[in-house]
This record gives sequence, structure tokens and C-alpha cells, in this order.
Amino acid sequence: MIIQVAKLSAIVIITSAFLAIGETVIAQKASHASELEYIVLPGVFRAPETGFGAGLGLFILSPPPQGSRGSQGDAFKIGAIYTEKKQFVMRTLLEKYVNDHRDHLSFSANAQKYPDSFFGVGGNTQVKDEEKYTSYAWDAQLRYLHEFASTFYIGGQGVLYNERITDLNPRGFLTKKTDQNGQHIYGTEPVRHAGFGILSRIDTRDDLQDPDRGHFIEMGTIARNKLLGSDFDFNTAQIDARGFIPLSDNKRPIRLAWQTVVISHDGNPPFQALAPLGGRDLLRGYFLGRYRDRKLLSSQLEIRIPHGEKWGTALYVGAGNVARNWKAMTLKSFKPAWGAGARYRISSTQKVNIRLDLAWGKVTPNPSAYLSLAEAF
Repeated sequence: MIIQVAKLSAIVIITSAFLAIGETVIAQKASHASELEYIVLPGVFRAPETGFGAGLGLFILSPPPQGSRGSQGDAFKIGAIYTEKKQFVMRTLLEKYVNDHRDHLSFSANAQKYPDSFFGVGGNTQVKDEEKYTSYAWDAQLRYLHEFASTFYIGGQGVLYNERITDLNPRGFLTKKTDQNGQHIYGTEPVRHAGFGILSRIDTRDDLQDPDRGHFIEMGTIARNKLLGSDFDFNTAQIDARGFIPLSDNKRPIRLAWQTVVISHDGNPPFQALAPLGGRDLLRGYFLGRYRDRKLLSSQLEIRIPHGEKWGTALYVGAGNVARNWKAMTLKSFKPAWGAGARYRISSTQKVNIRLDLAWGKVTPNPSAYLSLAEAF
């Protein structure tokens, strides 16, 4: 326990030093509000699925145009991390607004060498069933939204994913291709899936990065089939609903933020595509993918408290579950999570925060530390 506290203290100390570095870079690169803002952000973190890790990111942000909602500006982000489990991940994201900001294009591409763990499928997996494997994967996603009304958007999305896995346990579920419930596991051979779908959004938030008020509802579908070059035929539907309520009248008010996510897969998805619970955004405090299945339901609630112009804190509770079908999504099997964190406004162009969260789950007695850019939702 003493060692754990010492490690978490080290994260806080090192993060504070990195914030000072980031402030210096911003002062040098964004001396005028009309200029692009360059942020170089090193960082350290700890999570159940990675252990301790370090990363470096470059973020190029453009100021939002006059009259637009806050943080509605172009952005390019690229970063890489390496962890004590010898995981290497590189991510890029490009966001572009065109046609007088009525059209929004988003393109992301990721690549990884990622030693990972598989526990089986469903909400009843056990720690003793953990089996390790190594993932070599890359993916790309393109999203387009057109503003039909002031708060209503509709468009489409496309995805492409390639992965092969190695270092399988010869006696594990992945080698046997059967999970602990006797269901067939797809995706143990080299896998590729590609698909297209529709995307719609209702968005009344007053800011796209760190809103004080408003709501956000996004609904999307993706159909993957062999005609599109996919190795598997399966469909995905997802709903992401969020709300933000100010609890004071201050310039930076205390606010209540909530999110509910629903994911449904039909057909024969490979295990890599099954909806995973946990991670730095969806249900902090749980190993990402410890619980995964065709159906997912998760909700989380935060109270966000500002302290001055740049600092803030947050309190967090959440619960989530996965199941093969909706009938099996019983209330008593939901997994709770809770935690608290600190926020620091790193950007002078957009309302972008660095967040450091400590979170616990029912099966994770030691806190997980998440350091990342932007709010969880």
C-alpha cells in the first residue's frame, strides 16, 4: 500500500512539472489569439490494462470563429505512449470544419503493438481465467456530419480495422475458440473488418470540449459485411447521450454532467469488436475489456467544480454491464465505479483540460490513475 501511494504521488509531482512545460510552450507558440496554438504535452499515467506508462502528444488547435460555440475549431492531434507492459500505441486525429462551419469532418488513425489480456466473454468473467496475448493492429475511421438545423446534424461514417494476435495460451479460450459459456469465439485468426453506416446528432452544448449546459445525443450504425472487404458480417448500433446542468451562476459554474452509452452488436462479431467495459472514458476503474459482450449499457455522473480560471476538481460515480442479449442485462449484475480527479485548463484557444483521475471499481481495490487530454465525456 505504501508503495502504491508513493507511485501515485510521483504521478502528481511529475504531472505538475509537465504542466509547467506545457504553459511555457503555449506562451511561446500562441502569443496572439488569431494564431494556431501548439501544445506539446508529455505525461505519465497508470491504468489497470497498461500499468505505468509515459507518452508524448502534439496538439495543434485553431481558434473558433466569432459567433460559433466554444471550441468549435479545427484541430490536429498526434501522440504515442509506451507502458511497463511493453505496449506501444500511436494515435492521430484530424478535425476540420468547412462550409462556414456547417460541415464537420473527422479522421482518425491508430496503430499498436499491444500485449493484452482476455478473460472470456460476458459479465461473469473471473480473474483466474485471464490469458495474455499480443495484438498487432491498425485502424482508421472517417466521420462526416452536416448541420441541417442549428442543433441537428446528420451524416455518415466508415471504419477499417486490421489485427493479428500472437503469443496465445495453448490451453486458453482463444486457442480453443470457445469462451467460458460454451460460445464460439471469432477473431483468433488474422482479422479485417470494414463497414459504413449513418450518423446523427442533436447537440445544444454551449461548448464542445467542456460545456456548462446543454445536451448531446448521438446515434450511429455501422454495417460490416464481406462485400465491403470484411471477414465477418455484423452490425453495430450505438447511442451516446449526455447532459450538462449548471448548479451556480458563476462565470465558471459548478455543474452536473452525466452520460449514458448503449451499444448493440448483431451477427458474428470477432471478440476484438465486442463492446468493452472500462478504460479511461467509459467506466474508469475497470480493466478495459475485462468485461465484453454483444450488448453494453453504462452510465456515469460527474460533479465538476472549478477553482479559479484554470484549475478544477471532479467527483465521479458510474455503473455498467455487458451481456449476450438484453434479457440477460440484470440490474444486480451491474458493476459500480467511483473516483475523483483534478482538472487543468491547458489551452488558451479552446476549453481543453488535462484531467488526472483516480478511480476504483468493485474488483479493483487499488486506485487506477488516468492522465489524459479532454474530459471523459
